[in-house]
Amino acid sequence: MLSLDLSTLKEAAMAVALGLMMGLERERSGFERRQEGADRPFHRRAGDPAEETHGSLGARTFSLLTMLGWISVKVGGESLAMPIAVMALAAMMIGLFYYETSSLDRGLTTEIAALSAPLLGMLLTRDALLAVAVSVIVTLLLLSKPWIRAWIPKLQREDLTASIQLLIVFAILLPLLPERALDPWGVLSPRKVGWMVALIAAVDFLGYALNRLLGTRRGALMTGLVGGLVSSTVVTVSMSRQAREDASFRDPGQVAVLLACAVMGVRVAILAGVVGGPAMARPLLLPVAAMVLVLLGASGWIYRHGAMKPAGEEVAVRNPFHLKRATAWGLGLAAVLLASAAGRAWFGDRGLLLAAGLSGLADVDAITLAVSSQVKAVGLSAPTAVLAIILAIGSNTLAKAGFAWISGGRAFGQRLAALLGVALAVALLVAWIQP
Repeated sequence: MLSLDLSTLKEAAMAVALGLMMGLERERSGFERRQEGADRPFHRRAGDPAEETHGSLGARTFSLLTMLGWISVKVGGESLAMPIAVMALAAMMIGLFYYETSSLDRGLTTEIAALSAPLLGMLLTRDALLAVAVSVIVTLLLLSKPWIRAWIPKLQREDLTASIQLLIVFAILLPLLPERALDPWGVLSPRKVGWMVALIAAVDFLGYALNRLLGTRRGALMTGLVGGLVSSTVVTVSMSRQAREDASFRDPGQVAVLLACAVMGVRVAILAGVVGGPAMARPLLLPVAAMVLVLLGASGWIYRHGAMKPAGEEVAVRNPFHLKRATAWGLGLAAVLLASAAGRAWFGDRGLLLAAGLSGLADVDAITLAVSSQVKAVGLSAPTAVLAIILAIGSNTLAKAGFAWISGGRAFGQRLAALLGVALAVALLVAWIQP
């Protein structure tokens, strides 16, 4: 009985905390607006009710509303009568408050947030984690007003169109693709290929948005770092195409690709260490670290001495959504997947290293997870598994150099291929000479 009482009290305290989180933000926002009005008295009329009472829906009110919603479920039990009555009463009181304090420049944000408060209190009794997550999202939306107002003047119709197209691809088209593989080796899944196509389009849009918001220099850095967490190959293809369209984007695109490749090396080492244990992590550490250091040094040199546009410079307007070209690359990826699967089927277990090289042409993560798990599952020797991963990294690096040359042209691909080749050579040298 004591544990039940403590659990109930904890839930009640959480209801109050969720209301406080949203209410404090609203109260602070009202205080800032009143300060702006005090600094600009000619914009305010004496006795304006909106200026005098806008802060009424604050921390205490929001806390009481979430608590009211929580109590309605506790008292009503399985019946919906009490929660519905509480929501109707809350909506009526909030509506009256809005009517009494409304003015020409008054919005509905605070009132809508207040209506969500009792609902969050009710949700807390069903799924506490979801209630906390939704409360954080609501608070972040309330906090985002200054950023949205600063960004809206820069927003163009092309940006909205591309965003809607990207949402359609991820939310509608991808779920409709079949997940079952169509080839005899079980690797050519339409949904998997569709994900790669969608990721290329998403990285295109990410790079465009970051360049618009941060400028070309900082935008290239963020595109490489964030895109490398998903797929360095996708970043390479996307940056190469943009460099072919705009010659001034060559150096920023190279920086993004080199950073994405460095992030890929770190990602592979972490995956191998987590799945395969220390036996996999230790032999990979020095070669991967050497490759990452070369890539970071090369990207830093281009960033400082290359023809990079200054931060904040406007980027030429272009369509950030290239679904047709992303689809063409996806078909090429499907061909590589089929070739690597056929190589594994023809050569069997003895062709593990050859299979690793073929798989690396398309994806490093898959072969990394496969051989790392086999170290513990079937007793595959750690040196063989490490060599397979290094070969996959090597073939993936050479493939990206080829993608950069073909998609970005000689001016973009030549230096990038040379730098990637140096980084790969250093990694192989370290792997060869280490004990």
